[in-house]
Amino acid sequence: MLLFKILLAPVLIALVSLAGRKWGHGVSGWLLGLPLNSGPILFFLVLQEGKGFAAVAALGSLLGILAWAAFGLVYAYLCTRLPWWTCTLAGWAIYTVIAFLILKLHLDLTWAFVTVILVLTLMLMVFPRASETASAVPPRKYDLLLRMATASAMVVGLTAVAKILGPMRSGILSAFPAYTTILAVFSHQQSPVAAVKVLRGVTLGLYTAASFFLVLSLCLLHLHAAASFSWAILTALVVQGGSLMFFRYRL
Repeated sequence: MLLFKILLAPVLIALVSLAGRKWGHGVSGWLLGLPLNSGPILFFLVLQEGKGFAAVAALGSLLGILAWAAFGLVYAYLCTRLPWWTCTLAGWAIYTVIAFLILKLHLDLTWAFVTVILVLTLMLMVFPRASETASAVPPRKYDLLLRMATASAMVVGLTAVAKILGPMRSGILSAFPAYTTILAVFSHQQSPVAAVKVLRGVTLGLYTAASFFLVLSLCLLHLHAAASFSWAILTALVVQGGSLMFFRYRL
């Protein structure tokens, strides 16, 4: 299982990064709306802790989208003026604050989903639109390998810590913007505009993640784990395809 975790993360981040190089930074961010980080973590939690634990964790992941999206909004507003490490620390700080506030919420699955969708929509309405002021720096020679190594280290570390925190905290932590941070930082080093496009794409794609967590949490209470993940993945793909048709001009 550890080997699977180590191999899965770099493969996913490499595919997303290559998609961004071919179709643009916004597309790479939009692809992160697929639960590439939290989905595998929830899968491992089903294997290690059982369906009931994972169902509550999926609810936590759904609410964790609020903190995930807040990271992107803060980073996007700061990256045109500040270096990547300052933006990252500020984004992680707001993620942490909101994650703690989420623990105080007592929402059922339906209201959690409605709240997340409304907040995402409001964030997109106020999301910054940066204008290109300088030529972008081309990716460094070992940029992709460094992204892959960073992704592997972050996912293994998050999974190791998550299972000792309880289901709700594990779910919220699974929504930690690990891949989002990696793409934002490496894009920021090319140009602030690239980082803003990535983060806007992520926010657009989070409707998919919300739908995935909703269906997974609901199905895990009534169906076999394999069927639950199958229905959640199918729902995510349908929503992702729909979001592409609706938002493609914004990517």
